[in-house]
Amino acid sequence: MKRILIVTILMFSFVFLMAEGWDIQSDVSLTASQSAYSDNWAGTELSNITWLANGNFLAQKQLVKWLHNKNTVKASFGQTHVQETDSSGDKYWKAPTISTDKIEAETLYRFTLEGWVDPFTSARLQTRFLDESQKALDNTRMFNNLLFTESAGVMKNFIDGKNTLLSTRLGVAFREDIDRGKQNPVTDEKENFITVDGGVEFIAEFNKNIKIPLNSTFKSKLNVYKAVINSKSDELPNDYWKAPVASWENTINTKLFGIVSANFLFEMRYNKQQVDEIQWQQMLGLGVNYNLF
Repeated sequence: MKRILIVTILMFSFVFLMAEGWDIQSDVSLTASQSAYSDNWAGTELSNITWLANGNFLAQKQLVKWLHNKNTVKASFGQTHVQETDSSGDKYWKAPTISTDKIEAETLYRFTLEGWVDPFTSARLQTRFLDESQKALDNTRMFNNLLFTESAGVMKNFIDGKNTLLSTRLGVAFREDIDRGKQNPVTDEKENFITVDGGVEFIAEFNKNIKIPLNSTFKSKLNVYKAVINSKSDELPNDYWKAPVASWENTINTKLFGIVSANFLFEMRYNKQQVDEIQWQQMLGLGVNYNLF
């Protein structure tokens, strides 16, 4: 597994260092909201601060006539700071809680053979900056879990224009989920837990740049994965791992004036191993956005 991580890092480093001739796009944004109340405020409202930082990076190139390479990195991290009142009536700030935490890096090779569909192969890494699932045991871990996905199949760009992209992928995928340094509450020992599964993956992406009335970008991505094999199937108490895992993320970024922008995020997820219900999150904020390239 370490080899996969090293190869992935080297691959992205090579792309950005050898950037000549590549189509490179990059933007970063910071969104924040804040509220405050005086000590004699007649009400139960409490001060709070919420902030969210986003980064999106893209490097792509037609390497040769029959091979196109696309590399993407997406990162988001945000926290919420909330004020509380103690037993004596004094106000204090609680430790911040994580509101958003996501890292996704992918390299995609598309074999442009001018057929109705094109073969592809890809490697993707998904993780987060901080894992606080064992915070009660004083075991906060960085960059955990590590989910590697290697897939191959066919893809089709139904729309591939300057301002609009509609692309779909269907293929066989294998995943390695690595839970690093998980602490056993009984023995107090830390171990690595690795789960490997394989199945079928479908991905659909739609991107649209809208210039009128405001300079806006809409991005939508649907990912559905169905496992058919699992290395821990004999150890699991049920067959929930066989259920499809789906995520649908939609974002709108609108530049109001200069670097000031409004951002909207709506995401839906379904993972029966976590909870047998559809989960969703929505975020709306005003902040600053800057295009590096």
